[in-house]
Amino acid sequence: MGRLLLVLAGLSLAVVLNAQENPKYELFGGYSYLHQTGTNFNGWEASGAYNFNRWIGLKLDADGHYFSDGRSGVFSVNLNTHEIMLGPQFSWRQKRFTLFAHTLFGYSRFHDHFTELNLPPPFPNPLSQTNNANALGVALGGGADWNLSKSWALRAQGDYVQAAAFQDRSDNFRLSTGIVYRFGKR
Repeated sequence: MGRLLLVLAGLSLAVVLNAQENPKYELFGGYSYLHQTGTNFNGWEASGAYNFNRWIGLKLDADGHYFSDGRSGVFSVNLNTHEIMLGPQFSWRQKRFTLFAHTLFGYSRFHDHFTELNLPPPFPNPLSQTNNANALGVALGGGADWNLSKSWALRAQGDYVQAAAFQDRSDNFRLSTGIVYRFGKR
């Protein structure tokens, strides 16, 4: 009888611990830095997650990164890349922080515009060229949320992002930081 009461007490404690409030939804937005083959891009990242339970959720992630260089007065380069990806997110939730990891798959778009200025005759002035590429994007990474309150947190995350642009594979590293808003009860 004593063992049965001990088992029931243990199960009750497990139910209480599992019944702690966990957010049903998480929204994130913030600054993002992307390093791609010697070029540093600045931009934004936004994501939303639906949490099935305390540990597993489905994440939708979108970002945009931009680079521009026209310092020489001879040419101008504008590059941008955008991704929208979806995949599972695994979380380890604690009172003060949450650690997470995700694997995301989706659409990646790369755009570049190159303009040459002050060309001698007979070349057209200015001469410009634009290229676009669409590809499958993959992101593997994770990060940490530092809880400021029940609904608000600060996030820092890092991702390995791979995409194919112009028939070449592009291996990139992305760092992001920003604010997380959580709502809904699970």
